[in-house]
Order: sequence, then C-alpha cells, then structure tokens
Amino acid sequence: MKRLLFHSILVGALCLQAQASDAAYERLWNRAILFKGSENELFQEVRLIGREQLDFYAFKSNSSETLGLRNRRLRLGFNTRFLNDFTFTSEFDFNPGNPDPLFNKITDFSLKWAPRRSFKVTLGRQGSQFTLDGGTSSNNLQTIDRSVISNNIGLLDDSVPGISVEGDVGRLFYRAGVYSSGSATRTFGKFDAGTMGVWSTGWHVDKQLGLEKAFLRFDHMILGDDPQNGQGTPGAFTRNQRHASAVNLQAKNGPWGLLSELAASQGRGTQSDLRAFQFQPSYELSNSWQIVTRYTWVESSEKRGVALVRFENLVTAKTCDRYREIYLGLNRYFYGHRLKWLIGLERAEMQDRLLSRPTRVSWGITNGFRVSW
Repeated sequence: MKRLLFHSILVGALCLQAQASDAAYERLWNRAILFKGSENELFQEVRLIGREQLDFYAFKSNSSETLGLRNRRLRLGFNTRFLNDFTFTSEFDFNPGNPDPLFNKITDFSLKWAPRRSFKVTLGRQGSQFTLDGGTSSNNLQTIDRSVISNNIGLLDDSVPGISVEGDVGRLFYRAGVYSSGSATRTFGKFDAGTMGVWSTGWHVDKQLGLEKAFLRFDHMILGDDPQNGQGTPGAFTRNQRHASAVNLQAKNGPWGLLSELAASQGRGTQSDLRAFQFQPSYELSNSWQIVTRYTWVESSEKRGVALVRFENLVTAKTCDRYREIYLGLNRYFYGHRLKWLIGLERAEMQDRLLSRPTRVSWGITNGFRVSW
C-alpha cells in the first residue's frame, strides 16, 4: 500500500508537467477517422472507436491484501454514419490480461435511426442505461469504478440485446426499451427467457433550481419471471429481480458538480430486495484537475444480499448485508474524458450477520489510466 501511495504521488508530479495543446490532441484523435464524406454521399463518416483502461491497485482488509496491475478494458470497433440519419456501431471487448479466450464479448452491435432530435430508434446489442452509473459510459466516469448500486440494483452487463426509442422534447427526455433477459453469451444471448422492460423520464430543471445545469431522471425496470434470468457467459445480463427503480439528479454550477441517486429493487427467488443511496460531489480546481468524493450505501433485506465489486472481493468475502463506502479521488484530464488519469482512495465497511466478525473494513488505492477514441 505504501509503495502504491508513493507511486501515485510520483505520477501526480509527472502529470503536472505533462501537457499538450488541444489542437495537438485533436490532430491525433482525428487519425481515428478512416473516411469523411459529405451529406450528399452514401457514407458521411467511418471512425475507428475503442478504449484502453489500466488499473494499478492495492487493497487491504482485516485479514488479507492484494496489489497488482490489471488491464481493465480493451475495446475496439467501428462507428459508421450513413444516409445522414443512420449510425451502425460495432464494438468488441478483449481480455489481453487473461487471453483464454482473447475475445471476451460484444459490447455494442447496433443500428440507430435518428431522423430528428425527438425520435431515435436503436436495434441490437446496446446499453440499457439503467441507474445513474449504469447509464454512464465507462469512458466518462469520474471515479475508478461504477458504484455498487449499478452492480446490484442495476444490470450486471451494461449492454444487452433489444430495441429502444428515445428523444428530447423541449426540456423533457424519454427513453423506453425492451430487451432480452435470457442467458447471456459472448454475442447476443440465447433468448431463452422472458423480456426486460426499461423506461426513463427526465427533466432539465436548471431554471427551476437556478443552476448552470440540472437534470432529474427517473428509471424503472421490469423483469419477466424465468429460471434463466441471471445466467450466462462470461456473465449474466441481469440479476433476478421483479422490479427496480432509481431516481437521480445530475447538477453543475460553476466548478461544483453533483451526482446523486436513490434506488430500490424487489428481488425474486434467492435474490434479495435492496435499497441504496449515492451522493457524489465534485469540484474542478481548473480545466485539467478535479476532486471527486462519493458516499455509497446499499442494504439488503436478506443475509448476504449485496454483492461486492472488483477489487474489494479480492480481499474479503464477496457478499454482505449492508455496504457503506467513502471514496476520495483526484482526476487529471489531459484531453477531457478521452485521455485522463485518476487516483482513487476508498474505504468500504461491510456488515454481515452470518460471520463471526459482523463488520469488515477494506482500504484501497487505485491509479487508473483511461484513453478512448
């Protein structure tokens, strides 16, 4: 842990010196455009897309600790815009850290028709955009990880096969989608279960609150009853829940920002009912530096109903009854969210009625490198 803390300080010092002009970054990122056409041509643009995310982490709990380097995500694909109103996106996730197999799964394989701002239809494997962090691309997260809420009340996989409609009408936003809830596969799933419905309604409330930006959104998910829910490879699409709801507020005023959410779900079978809360303020020190904090609370009605995420489950039991996390982060943006470095320090407290030690505590520090194009 001390070595990683020293490494984080060293990286931060180097980041103070590293700077290039936005024009230089723009020239470099424009190399991902493979073809550029006019509005009168069949194809308007063909672009190479992808992301690389690396984590250097150290975590410690009451009884164990771990330290390592992990290739978190490597994704590659293409985005093709044609006939002005159509966009075809294909993106694939790879696992070079443990290449058996190297191809992990399809993350996006969809066709979008967007004839106007108020009406867009997307067909194929796509993001369901349920819950605050579940509806945020991993490229645009302010923290190292999505919160535990998105992994428990939200979907386990941020892309599922289905069809969705969305649009903006004045200050109102809407989205509704029907997706497969069957066994997951590396491609499109087996379609061997019921369906899942997700709808969202949002309002731009900046004028009402007197803020620079403020967006209030309500999400609701209904999942059909089927024994194949929560099954699949390399991971299930969803948990086996009857209903789940979330209301979140995204606000910004000057250098201050806030992301907050209340969420709850009703489980089915062995899946517990859950309640959760997230509060995430941030402050921009400059155009390049940002401080982020987060408090997350999740509680289950049954024993061991809350599943932990990523690094925490390497040093302690993978489930608990009640979870509380405090996160403190420092972000360095070189080219917005497209190129950034994040350092996150977190303390998580897990309570479990089945263990002799009902309360467990884990500490962790992570350096995260993120680049997307």
